[in-house]
This record gives sequence, structure tokens and C-alpha cells, in this order.
Amino acid sequence: MKVDFYFSYRSPYSYLILPRVLDLKNNYKIDINFKLVYPLAIREPEFFKGKNFLTYFFYKMNDMRSVAKKLDMPFFTPKPDPIKQSYLTGKIADDQPYIFDLCHIGQQAAQEGVGIEVAYELSSLIFGTKGGWTEESTLEKAFANVGLDYSSLKSKTKINENELIQQIKKNQEDQKIAGHHGVPLLVYKNQTFFGQDNFAACKELLIKDGLSKA
Repeated sequence: MKVDFYFSYRSPYSYLILPRVLDLKNNYKIDINFKLVYPLAIREPEFFKGKNFLTYFFYKMNDMRSVAKKLDMPFFTPKPDPIKQSYLTGKIADDQPYIFDLCHIGQQAAQEGVGIEVAYELSSLIFGTKGGWTEESTLEKAFANVGLDYSSLKSKTKINENELIQQIKKNQEDQKIAGHHGVPLLVYKNQTFFGQDNFAACKELLIKDGLSKA
């Protein structure tokens, strides 16, 4: 039994689904294929054109806070935002100091077999704390929590960067083939379950098909 899990480091809803995905991975007999993609702001920056804070982001943030409260998960506006973007115009900045390093080290962690675990650690810093997630000591601790040395992983990421970029791009092509561009996205037997609110429907189908405890 196998599920593809498409994830973005800029997506708050991806953060909010992670504990349930980890529970599925750790406690059930299932293979979860972690497929990291670049945020929509990188893949399709034109999507945000003309979307200002009051008409788009404000509503979204309120909904995210409401979902986080229901899930009993901490939630804060990212400081800094993984993507540099104007909340007034929606314009994506040409200079992006965080997201590519974040995605590439996350993809390297996936190659080490702990992509979901690292996604949880880093997303919990980005969305679950009041700020400072880019600090070296904070990142060192996050990677140590999953048994990785941050400095060594950074070096490996730099060496493998071109390959990691191609892997992420391949994930994005696979996502298009699956028929959806959004995250979080679960794909099982060619059926797509978009958004954290559709996790239960996906799990229900898995159980119907024989999902069992590990």
C-alpha cells in the first residue's frame, strides 16, 4: 500500500497535516512517498499577481489559525517568511534568500530517508514559533532531533544541489500528471486528496482497502 505525499515548505496547511501523515507512516503498514515541490510562489508567481493582504492573505491566515486551534497546534505568521513577497501587491521578490536552501536541504533529507520528519521539524519552527527559524543553532537542533548533523547535511546538499533540483522538478511533473498543483496533496490509486481537510477521506479509503496497524 503506497501513498504519494506532495509537500511545500511555504504551505501552512502542509505544516498542519504533518502530524497525521507521520502517524500514518509510523503506526501503519504503508509506504508514504514524500514528494517535495517548490512553493507555488516559485512555480507560478503570476498566481499571486494583484492579491493583496486584505483581499487574500488576511482571510487565509484567519482560516489557518482556526484550523491550528482545532488541531491544538501552535501557529504564528512566519518570521521571516520563507518567500519574500509583497503582501500589498502579491509580487514575488527576485531575490529569495531562504526558500531554495530550505527546499534543497529538505530534499537531501528525503534522500536520507527522513524527508517527512525533517519537514515536521522545520515547519514546526517556521509556523509553530514566533520567529528565528533561520538561526544556525536552531536548525542544528532541529536536524539533530531526527539524527542528522546539520553541518554535514549542508555540505552534502551543496555537492548534490543540481541533482536535488532535478528531483524536485520531477516531483512537480509527477504532481501535474496526478492532476493537481496544490499542497498538501495525497495521491492514492490515482485519486487525489487536496488539503489538510481531506486527510480523513484518504485514510478512510486506505482502511477500506485493508490498511492495518504496523
